Amino acid sequence: MSAPPFTLRREPAADAVLKDLERPMYAGKLKKVRKALRLLREVGPSHPGLHTHKYTSMVGPRGEEVWESYIENRTPGAWRLFWVYGPKADEITIVTLGPHP
Repeated sequence: MSAPPFTLRREPAADAVLKDLERPMYAGKLKKVRKALRLLREVGPSHPGLHTHKYTSMVGPRGEEVWESYIENRTPGAWRLFWVYGPKADEITIVTLGPHP
């Protein structure tokens, strides 16, 4: 793990969600997702608005610890980013994103 800025990678599941959000009816949600991704990339997981913490209910694609960051808060079905560090020191891989389970 290194310091920001990070390079963001995406797993196919995250790509599928982002592609779906490009429909006009999801413009507001896509704006929030893009902001959270920008904060994660430029400021890093420690940005207070992201409320980043370990997520223990899943493991990453290669068995890594998964982290959860907020896209929304205090909203029914609030969305989250689920991500892992790596594979390189300056990279974060977005595993998936969607409503808090």
